[in-house]
Amino acid sequence: MEARSSANGAGHRHTRWNFIVIVLDASFFGAGLAFLDPVAVLPVLIERLSGSEVIVGLMSALQRAGWIVPQLLGASIVLHRPRKKPFVVYPCLLGRLPFLALAIFFCMPGARADLQMLLLLLIVAFAFFFFTDGLIGVPWHDIIARTIPSGLRGRFFGSIQFLGGILAIGAGAAVRRVLADETIPFPQNYGRLFILLFICMTISTFFLLLIREPRPFTVGERHSLPQIIRAIPATFRRSPLLLRVIIAQNICGIAGLALPFYAVYANVRLGLPPHTGGLFIWAAIVGSVFASVIWAYLNDRRGCTRVIRGVAYLVIAVPLSALLLPHLVRALGVQSAMAYIYAVVFLLNGATWGGMWMGFTNYVLELAPDDVRPLFLGLNSTLAAPTILMPLLGGLLLGVISYEHLFVLVAAAGVLAVIYTRRLPMPRPLPRPTPAAESDLTTPPEVRP
Repeated sequence: MEARSSANGAGHRHTRWNFIVIVLDASFFGAGLAFLDPVAVLPVLIERLSGSEVIVGLMSALQRAGWIVPQLLGASIVLHRPRKKPFVVYPCLLGRLPFLALAIFFCMPGARADLQMLLLLLIVAFAFFFFTDGLIGVPWHDIIARTIPSGLRGRFFGSIQFLGGILAIGAGAAVRRVLADETIPFPQNYGRLFILLFICMTISTFFLLLIREPRPFTVGERHSLPQIIRAIPATFRRSPLLLRVIIAQNICGIAGLALPFYAVYANVRLGLPPHTGGLFIWAAIVGSVFASVIWAYLNDRRGCTRVIRGVAYLVIAVPLSALLLPHLVRALGVQSAMAYIYAVVFLLNGATWGGMWMGFTNYVLELAPDDVRPLFLGLNSTLAAPTILMPLLGGLLLGVISYEHLFVLVAAAGVLAVIYTRRLPMPRPLPRPTPAAESDLTTPPEVRP
């Protein structure tokens, strides 16, 4: 047990430093993405470039796929390695470069002449970024688990959402100002947003380089991806709560059906101009910032299961607000306030996805043994793969049903999520191996005694 105790001790020595550095890294990352927000800004840009709701859904699906699909592969790469940081740094350095290329091409004077080329470049660049970002998910969260004690993780994730939200307020202001400026033609206006995005990503990478990683307990041999896949049934038998939380995450993830279409609905059906995307970003930020305080309190005082249950209720509230608020505006005769009242949809949505990340991530971190934590993280993300298809499926459904019917479908899924998560117990960590089994800590799960 000495190796494990030493590793944990090293992790706690780095707690204060890594708390600050990783919060800054993640906050600038989130603020950067706010300039081309995947919910409020990017869908409108893609719709203007393509005129296709299916492609809007495809891009949102690519984002989910990029985050989910590579993580089990990432687990197989890092599971046996004592150092995880290189597998965070190098994919980041490579994966964020396409934003510089997008900034250059969108700012070119003749960019408007070939919108199809810009659309293709946009899809390829974001797909590459999403997949490299997905590769770092397992090692990044593993470093967090080894340096941030469980009693601080609610405050840690809450701090990321709070500071990232404050920084993103500036991003929302920039989006609103740039897209409302009629002297900047399309698509050069979006090119300026890509420049700001790249600057924030560069700052994020700088803080990423400053992370201090303790030497963890070392898994002795490499486990290939096929070995890990064959071990999945035995892993679920040993930890049935892992399977239950993955099912809960998939049910809540049905909310992704409508995720990229709230902004498109506002633009196409409610007649709100594209620059209201800045207002929607602000609303999402406010929702994420204020909810982060509540989620952090619930996580550290009442447990991460309470966070997950709260998220399930919001999965119902977001689409219902998109359905009802426009009718309320018309009933009150305050059409000029439509953008501000409809922004409540994004406020609730920001709270939803922030809570989903905090709740489900902390559940798995508390459940996972130290030696196979990357495996648990990889399984949790990869087996949430059905949620990848939700935005694309939403786009296809909009070919046969209305926006309103799509929102009703998501609200119904939220009801199912509430019912299921109410029966989800608090995570119970697996028992530490006995001294007699200590030599088997590095054995793959399928052959452990």
